[in-house]
Amino acid sequence: MMGVARPVTRPNALPPNTWWWVLAGLVMLPTAAPLGTLAYGLLSGVVTTVPIGRLLELAANTGALAAAVTTTSLMIGGASAWLVSRTDLPGKRLATVLVITPFAVPSFVGALTLLGATGAEGILSAVSTWLGGGVIRYPSGFWAAWLVLTLISVPLVHLAVAPAMHSLNPTLEEAARGLGAGRVKVFWTVTLPQLRPSLTAGALLVGLYTLSDFGAVSLLRYDTFTRAIYLEYAGRVDRRPALGLAAVLAAVAVAIVMAERSTRAKGVWFTVKPRRRAAPVRLGAAGKIIGWGFLGTVVTLSLVVPLIVLVAWILRGMVSGILVDMPWAEAGRSIWVALLTALVAAVAVGPVAMVTTRYRTRWAGLLEGGAWALYGVPHIAVGMAMIVFTLWTVRPLYQTLTLLVGVYSIMFLPQILGPGRDALARVSPSMEEAARSLGRSPVRTFFEVTLPLMAPGLLSGGALVFLTTLRELPATLLLRPAGFETLAIRVWSATGEGFYTLGALAGLLLLLIAALPLAIVTRHELIR
Repeated sequence: MMGVARPVTRPNALPPNTWWWVLAGLVMLPTAAPLGTLAYGLLSGVVTTVPIGRLLELAANTGALAAAVTTTSLMIGGASAWLVSRTDLPGKRLATVLVITPFAVPSFVGALTLLGATGAEGILSAVSTWLGGGVIRYPSGFWAAWLVLTLISVPLVHLAVAPAMHSLNPTLEEAARGLGAGRVKVFWTVTLPQLRPSLTAGALLVGLYTLSDFGAVSLLRYDTFTRAIYLEYAGRVDRRPALGLAAVLAAVAVAIVMAERSTRAKGVWFTVKPRRRAAPVRLGAAGKIIGWGFLGTVVTLSLVVPLIVLVAWILRGMVSGILVDMPWAEAGRSIWVALLTALVAAVAVGPVAMVTTRYRTRWAGLLEGGAWALYGVPHIAVGMAMIVFTLWTVRPLYQTLTLLVGVYSIMFLPQILGPGRDALARVSPSMEEAARSLGRSPVRTFFEVTLPLMAPGLLSGGALVFLTTLRELPATLLLRPAGFETLAIRVWSATGEGFYTLGALAGLLLLLIAALPLAIVTRHELIR
């Protein structure tokens, strides 16, 4: 008697649970508000309220800055990743931490330190005068924004490339060298193609970060889309030009993300898991000195100099009596709203992670794609869209803490979704099935079995959401309740008005608070 064929099920597949789909749909529903508003703004002709010449100027400025920052960040971040991953450079663990740490420096703090180091009272001007030179003028424009954004974008490339370099299969390079290829040819023909996905990911992160930056370009007076959106919003009663610019910027960002995904789908880069790591490249004494000199220069410019400038301005304020009080109220608000956002994101991510990990269908892919689409949209565009949406539909939510935390949560949800999905994928469905066979309900099974095993990933992702919320500036400026000042707002407003002592105090306090979540993320995800 012939047996009846049974359907083959995936090892990670569980019977569908309607409640997970309902909850995931409710979590992701708010993402439709900003995306729909921006799409409406693009399709309804609001863009025509902006002169075409102005659009082309902003597009050229923004594109040039994004291209320059991405190129230099790839070069510096790729070199630092190679030094700590593929060489015998001593102190590589310390080097990794030092290179990653500038990720905690927001762009507006970087701009503050550059402005605070120059001008008549700046440290660099004092050194220049002592050496017989003149006062260094306040930097502004393209080159100033390029320098600040490049220095704080290097960790993004390093984090994307270093793990890939660790996992390269040495047998491919050894086979190429055995066939007579030199080191340079092996790098271009064997190593670089394997690193292409990670380099592309790093370039995408840096490019999107540059497109969405508001703090550095505003303080350094370089006209990009983000600065123009805020000036249009703050200077006019008619919000249509601001919405039109936001829609164009969002469309560009989404197009870049889609282009990267389509490029990734056309190529396949794979190899068997290496049984051993490649032997590290031996550096002589001169090579080690040059390597640490390179890393030391990067860390000095991106971390040490900002700290020195901030401390110098604080001490100068204490001596002159300018420094009146500590921004404890702003610090409390920053910590509170960041903690609340991390908690809301951690609660919301559970259903989305369950659906996108356990039930891999087209609908699950659409939910996940919606989360990442909103994550790629610059924050000032999301903030502008939510202003328009709330004024049109739910005016009582306008400029409330509920709206602010809600927007933070949906914007930063992918930051906790990635670690949450990764942790959930390691939980065998058989453990959940065993709990249910013992009489546990699906809810008790989730809270008693699944959630504790997901906790490390949720902690890491929650720390990243906390850190990102702490640094957030443009969405906070647009959506905050009246009188609700955070440390980011304090730095931005004080620096814009030339009160560097007050800005430095808030900036240093912001960096100190950011150290804890950065340490959690670094320990759990980054150091390998």
